[in-house]
Amino acid sequence: MNPFCCFSANPPNQADGKGTKAGVGNAMLEKQGYPNEFAVGLKNSCCKDPCACICSAIFMPCGISACYFRYKVLTAFGNGVQDYVCCQGYIPKMCCVDWPNTCQGSAIGLCCEGCCCPMLGLSIARLHLMDAKQVRPDPMDYQIIAFSNCCQILSCFCNLAAMCCDGLDELAALIDCIADIITGIVAGCMGAQINYELKTMNNGGGVTAQTMQRDA
Repeated sequence: MNPFCCFSANPPNQADGKGTKAGVGNAMLEKQGYPNEFAVGLKNSCCKDPCACICSAIFMPCGISACYFRYKVLTAFGNGVQDYVCCQGYIPKMCCVDWPNTCQGSAIGLCCEGCCCPMLGLSIARLHLMDAKQVRPDPMDYQIIAFSNCCQILSCFCNLAAMCCDGLDELAALIDCIADIITGIVAGCMGAQINYELKTMNNGGGVTAQTMQRDA
């Protein structure tokens, strides 16, 4: 049985949650009306670019994948690191932190983002590419990402249960390991998708350089 069938291929009307989660979620939903499609969906990206998939999955936990693809997308559609801002403006201003205007043009900021939030940084690179090329996500992309997120949520609940109930430590550790492996696989597919899109990009397609900054 395909586990992705448990998740809808249709995007929700709005993202749940607040702050970072809602910012990235709503940014993804905005892409639904774009006219173009990815050259390859997440489900097939590993077969199209296996080297990028393997490297992206292996180096995701330490942040190298996020830093690399953030830099590649910034360079492809702008002036490289000069166009960098924290989370590329996809995270709105929260409390006293003005994320859209933080670390502008900072290579150190890019490295810190990738190393501290490796999966988020990789997702930001993908969102930036989608905006620059006006690419909408494949319906199954939603299912794959939702499945990965659900596994991480399940892992959190199991770890909380293990804190309250004796004898659940090994089960919680097992589920945590499985969830991390699934997240790594999704990261590999994202990296392969981004890399393949950049390789097959039509240089005469009329995409203009832009920095994806948003109002807080």
